[in-house]
Amino acid sequence: MNPRRLVYLTARREVRERLRSRAFLVSTGISVLAVVAIVVIASLTSGGEERFTLGVVGPEARATAEQARAGQEALGVELDVRELGDEAAARRAVEDDDVDAAVAGGRILSRGQPEPELLALLQEANRQVAGERALREAGLGREDAQRALNPPPLEVEELGETSGAGIAFVASLLLYLAILGLGYMVSGGVVEEKATRVVEVILAAIRPVHLLAGKVLGIGLLGLLQMLVIVGSGLLAAVALDRVELPESTALTALLVFVYFLLGYVLYACGFAVAGAMVSRQEDANSTTAPLMIVLVGAYLIGISVSEAPESGLAVASTLIPPLAPMVVPARAAQDALPIGELMLSIALMVAASALLLWLAARIYDRAVLRMGAPLRLRQALALARGRE
Repeated sequence: MNPRRLVYLTARREVRERLRSRAFLVSTGISVLAVVAIVVIASLTSGGEERFTLGVVGPEARATAEQARAGQEALGVELDVRELGDEAAARRAVEDDDVDAAVAGGRILSRGQPEPELLALLQEANRQVAGERALREAGLGREDAQRALNPPPLEVEELGETSGAGIAFVASLLLYLAILGLGYMVSGGVVEEKATRVVEVILAAIRPVHLLAGKVLGIGLLGLLQMLVIVGSGLLAAVALDRVELPESTALTALLVFVYFLLGYVLYACGFAVAGAMVSRQEDANSTTAPLMIVLVGAYLIGISVSEAPESGLAVASTLIPPLAPMVVPARAAQDALPIGELMLSIALMVAASALLLWLAARIYDRAVLRMGAPLRLRQALALARGRE
């Protein structure tokens, strides 16, 4: 049978088996619920405009309220203005908590200290109204007076940490969790097939290299689907709650997360597959996957460090080291700190390293997957790759 067909059939088998797994479906559902819950809680605790009911007495207070409503968006405040008959009515409304505050007789009436946002908004509005009145009395027209009181705002130039720092952290975290979870899925699947002797039946019809390629491909496609579902659920919840505020670098970061997910997954999945082939029992798998875990955790910690200093020497060096690059490159791109030359070189090195490890993993897997008994040592596995027993 055509090798591509064999790889395709193996990958399809992996996808079907995992989709039928209750553990996989439950874990995906829990992840989706967790992401949506985080977005909802963040929206309830930190989002939205603060609403205040403001009582006004007389035309001057009404003008102040109108000016305040014109500038309420900048402070994240929404005013509901209520006309009151006189100052006595305003005092009663404040005391009865019918309004949060009232403007009457040139004063702000409030039970206790007004909220800082409301107080700042009313004071600025009063300054604008009084200033415009004074300028018009001095002979300026209404438009000239408003222009004098409302100069163009100062431009803001962000220094230090950029708006992409949050996206950088999320990108590194997503890649770390995805590669870690899928890596364990690959090694666990290999060990399970060895322990149950299923692999002996499968290898009667297919070569080990095709089995390895199909397993890596199938689990990778499933993991990509899972990540898209989880991230998509979070984005949909954020859009529905109007909580999306993304920097300009988000599109490039998302593309690089996808590219480096594929490259990083292939790199680590081959290592996890070999780690699974070196043992015969699930309880022995931790000893062979531990070195991969150390590298992966180290890469994640470096990715966090790089997100705080995306142009440092550590960031540049990590970009060019294949096991570290998946956690580092998207984080740098999110902060517009990744030169195109370094990106292209990093991708080339990742492709070369993945191809080399895929070849090495296929040789070790071919010679180790049918071996039972005590776990193989790394030196023994490398000897098998060189064709030595």
